[in-house]
Amino acid sequence: KTRNEETGGLKEQLAQLMTASTATRDEARKLTEALRGNTGRRGRWGEQTCRNVLEAAGMAGRFDFEEQNSSANDEGRHQRPDFIVRLPGGGMFVIDAKVPLAFDDSADQGDEESRAHARSVRIAASLKTHMRQLASKAYQDQFKPSPDFVALFVPGDAFLSAALDHEPELMTQAMASRVVIVTPTTLFALCKAVAYGWRAEEQAKNAEDVAKLGKELYKRLSVMGGHAAAVGRALDTAVGKYNQFVGSLESQVMVSARRFEDLQVDHEGKDIPELPPIEQSPRTLSRPELTESARLSLPDSV
Repeated sequence: KTRNEETGGLKEQLAQLMTASTATRDEARKLTEALRGNTGRRGRWGEQTCRNVLEAAGMAGRFDFEEQNSSANDEGRHQRPDFIVRLPGGGMFVIDAKVPLAFDDSADQGDEESRAHARSVRIAASLKTHMRQLASKAYQDQFKPSPDFVALFVPGDAFLSAALDHEPELMTQAMASRVVIVTPTTLFALCKAVAYGWRAEEQAKNAEDVAKLGKELYKRLSVMGGHAAAVGRALDTAVGKYNQFVGSLESQVMVSARRFEDLQVDHEGKDIPELPPIEQSPRTLSRPELTESARLSLPDSV
């Protein structure tokens, strides 16, 4: 390529990068404008972000987690958490998605540092309010069995980081209220652990099924071994009876029958066949799991 072609390609890539950057800023501005002052939109955005994290961690809706499941508490008041995640062993834990007030910065004054501090104060105060409200609902006492906490999902690590800049003890305060604040990163890791627990439980169940199947197969093989042993004894008895019959035939009947030949009786060329005794006997079963059933559950002869 010539230098002009390389320069032209670089300019084109820079133009594409600038276009993408502008589009990203526009989308961010639109999101900020949509979320600023609109509680419903903020709530839906937080729930959608939480749902995306759960699905990214390998969980399936209606199977691994439920949404907006309404249930009455001990006082008869119906409460509806955003998400209920099912745990191995029949347990569950509740997630409530909250978006802190971080978008309405029109009243902030001063330079960027002052505005950032004001946002941190506002986010921390908003999270503390959500934390107290969530603690008062006591979802963990309503949905059982459940860990002794409820998860407060914040749809952005930057929100929690900004809040902790102003309130370093926020996480400790939350845990004291039986609330665990989670972000997309920590919720993803938590749900991955839950998914691993589900796989481990499924593998344990499969191992239990294999053990049951093996026990049943062993039992059936033992019964079949008993039947085979009975057939073997019957064959051995039949061979013995046959040999007795042949001996009796040779000594009692064939001696007289052969005298017809000595007397030159016309037998039309048909000789009396020899009936040799059977020398072989059925092979006996040697495995103890097969012979045990034969000895304990089947008769000695047929």
